[in-house]
Amino acid sequence: MSHIAQARPAPHSVYTTPEFWADPHISASMLAFHLDGVSHASSRPFEFIDRAAEWIVRRFRLAPGVRILDLGCGPGLYAQRLARTGASVTGVDVSPRSLAYAREAAAAESLSIDYVQLNYLEDDLGGPFDLAMMICEDYCALSPDQRHRLLSRVRGVLAPGGAFLFDVSAAPRFEDHTEGIVTEDNLQDGFWAEAPYVGTREDWLYPELRLLLERYTIVTADEERQYYNWTQFLTADEASAEATSAGFEGVEILGDVAGAPFDPRAGTIAVVARNARRVGNPSAG
Repeated sequence: MSHIAQARPAPHSVYTTPEFWADPHISASMLAFHLDGVSHASSRPFEFIDRAAEWIVRRFRLAPGVRILDLGCGPGLYAQRLARTGASVTGVDVSPRSLAYAREAAAAESLSIDYVQLNYLEDDLGGPFDLAMMICEDYCALSPDQRHRLLSRVRGVLAPGGAFLFDVSAAPRFEDHTEGIVTEDNLQDGFWAEAPYVGTREDWLYPELRLLLERYTIVTADEERQYYNWTQFLTADEASAEATSAGFEGVEILGDVAGAPFDPRAGTIAVVARNARRVGNPSAG
């Protein structure tokens, strides 16, 4: 195995999310977690997703004619449930495997869902939409600059009065993490590649930013790959300020995307941010 540098990477210095989701083996592992119904590894348990979908339907009055944008839709676990109201759903994701599954599931129910493979930080999102959402704390995997870019892009594709619903990793959960390094044969039971391989996980903490880096180095007989998984843990005030700085108004803080009340001790925060007026170009960055 090659030497792994011990120098602390600069915050958000490498972004590997598209490569992670495009890898055939990793995306198959993630899809299995998505669909097992109980795992927290990629989605949330189906019991929570059902409750969240029911709350979203009530909160945003979903019905035929309502237009929804699901960012990072994965295999369509939320999109499918919301489309059963007759709403028109567009799901976007970078994972071809997840989208292939989502399209088959939608077709089986004749649901009005348009699944598109794209990078929501760069590509045209279409629109206008009445509701945009990003669920499962994907927001906190982005750098501050990426988050501002995302918020601005989403605001640009929302109809007047449209809402953006997203959840974030909350500040108290940062205290659960410690720095460390582990190297194992077939790390995480073969999640990362076809066996045999050697995997190393390094956990780096940046306390002044409440930022966690989980860096994975995967070495097979043919190659070495690295994946950077960043998580920035935010307070309710920080999440609200970021939405406001991008031009959103009427920001509401909740405990989760199933409508729980905000709890300052909890590990998750949900945000509903409103677009008061039409601005920008839907495809502008």
